[in-house]
Amino acid sequence: PMPIPYIHVNDPSRYEGDSIRIYSHQKRVGSLFSLDGKSISMLVLIEDDLSKVETDTLYHAVTKILDRYHFDEMHAAGKAIGQAFYVNKVRSEFTLFLAIAVILIIVILALIYRSVWGVIVPLIIVVLSVIWLLGIMSLSGKAVDIMTTLLPLVLFVVGISDVIHLLSRYFEEIRSGVEKQKAIVNAYKSVGIATFLTSLTTAIGFLTLLTSGVRPVRELGIYAAIGVLVAFVLAFSLLPALLSLGKVPKVAYREPSTVFWNKLVEWIFIRSVKNRRLVLIISGLFFLFSLWFARSINVDNHLLEDVADDDPIRASFEFFESEFSGVRPFELLFSVSDSGHSIYSYEVVVEMVRVESYLKDVYGVGFLNSPLSIIRSANQALHGGLDSAHVLPSSEEDLKRATVLVTMLAKRPEFKALMTLDMRHARFSGKIHDLGGKVVREKDAQLLEDLGDLEYGKVQLTGMSRLIDRTNADLSRDMLSGIFVALFVVALIIALLFKSVKLALISLIPNIIPLAAIAGTMGVFGIDLKVSTSVVFGIAFGIAVDDSIHFLMKFRQLKGTGRSKLYMLKRTSISTGKAIILTSVILIAGFISLSFSNFTSTHYVGLLISIALAIAVLADLFLLTALLLVSNPRKST
Repeated sequence: PMPIPYIHVNDPSRYEGDSIRIYSHQKRVGSLFSLDGKSISMLVLIEDDLSKVETDTLYHAVTKILDRYHFDEMHAAGKAIGQAFYVNKVRSEFTLFLAIAVILIIVILALIYRSVWGVIVPLIIVVLSVIWLLGIMSLSGKAVDIMTTLLPLVLFVVGISDVIHLLSRYFEEIRSGVEKQKAIVNAYKSVGIATFLTSLTTAIGFLTLLTSGVRPVRELGIYAAIGVLVAFVLAFSLLPALLSLGKVPKVAYREPSTVFWNKLVEWIFIRSVKNRRLVLIISGLFFLFSLWFARSINVDNHLLEDVADDDPIRASFEFFESEFSGVRPFELLFSVSDSGHSIYSYEVVVEMVRVESYLKDVYGVGFLNSPLSIIRSANQALHGGLDSAHVLPSSEEDLKRATVLVTMLAKRPEFKALMTLDMRHARFSGKIHDLGGKVVREKDAQLLEDLGDLEYGKVQLTGMSRLIDRTNADLSRDMLSGIFVALFVVALIIALLFKSVKLALISLIPNIIPLAAIAGTMGVFGIDLKVSTSVVFGIAFGIAVDDSIHFLMKFRQLKGTGRSKLYMLKRTSISTGKAIILTSVILIAGFISLSFSNFTSTHYVGLLISIALAIAVLADLFLLTALLLVSNPRKST
């Protein structure tokens, strides 16, 4: 049949009649035509699973076409537009974050060591670690995505932790009068095992992301763990070579009493000892309040949650949200359950009408296409193209006539997109407003309940949006299971190493509190739990537990001296406390750079990890000391 245009573009005299006809019959209003009659939309169907190159080509082709015209206002939205936008943003932020992190770390290293040597040597190790990891990713065919943009920054700030602890111990040996080569050996003997364990536990923290059902999140966990181990290898191979071949830097000879960080650590130790019970009370209350506020966390997600309010791409998507049927895709599969019927059986069509009415009137789906749309068009064609005939046939006989015409055209692409050739499966496709995953999940549950009593067919919600919503809904379970596994593994390692279950349990307490702090912060500020923010817990735990291990390893080394627990804790705090503070400052500075991101989720990742690390260093220096003192008070003096 000859297609009947909605608007006779080449005949201005018919514009008014076209407009009256369209809005009188409400054909495509809210989809092709805006509700206020001032805008039209053009729907372009593209192939699924386009590659990056194909998506970029399409995006630039659409942009080039739009640039030819000068309407008062033009907007472009959709998967290809959004994907191209995100890829370009990822590419720019990949460079930005690394540059910011490098600058911040250089500044902090310069302030700490006040020497060129103290800046260059740590940077050599971490820069090579990043290069090695990127090389491994390239060899394995892994491309950079929105998740793995975090990797260079994460590895940069995490990798430098090992270097700081080793250099701090090396400087202590030099100040004690030990010659250079012996000082290197002693430093690695003293903190070598602790450094290995911290690298291992950090990798375990990243590997908790494997519990996620989202492939990019799992890949972030795998490559981050690999990167941590690469940094460890370089710290134990290249760093000692650099120390051995180079001269002892002047900073190594500075007296500890003149170093600001030593004075700070000593002050913290005195306060934690004198106020040990107060420290325990405050820590307990902080933990309980954090859990209380964590109850307010929502598992939710929106299509444009990561885009800044002033970004042009958001304006385009919001235009379609307000003037048309929305931008969130909706997909429903209707399958014929009775073997004696097909999609175009009269009884099945009646049920599909019920489904369509529900989707439009109750669920709120617009821009709705289904085999019913094809039947209406066929019926209109059989009645001379009259707009009044763009309805479903009123009788079973008329339906059969329309079905004959539909069957003749069944292999056309637009028909195949809505039904299978065996006429047993139908697709209901449309758009809804971006209400958020939480609201949509509630609507989905209600839909399945209300349409669960169909006699001739059954409905199944599907599509990419459905998959994303279900993934986010499973995040809480995945996150908790991953964290519990990490806690168990770390506790087991510490218990075996120190031959003490009590000490293993004590060591976990300062590292659970930062996780509670993250959850509490999310609850207070209304930060949703979703794919991007779920990675925070595993990363924060893997990094935070490092300081506890360094502290406990030094404490264990002093246990054989026969000194009192108070003396051993003081020496431990002074020896490892400075390195803990220095590495934490660098880590926080590196992760806080993520707050400059235009992606809201990335911004929150940097902010939440920084908060967790700040709480972790306080917990290790105040709470862990207090816990070790009160765990066996008779041996404290």
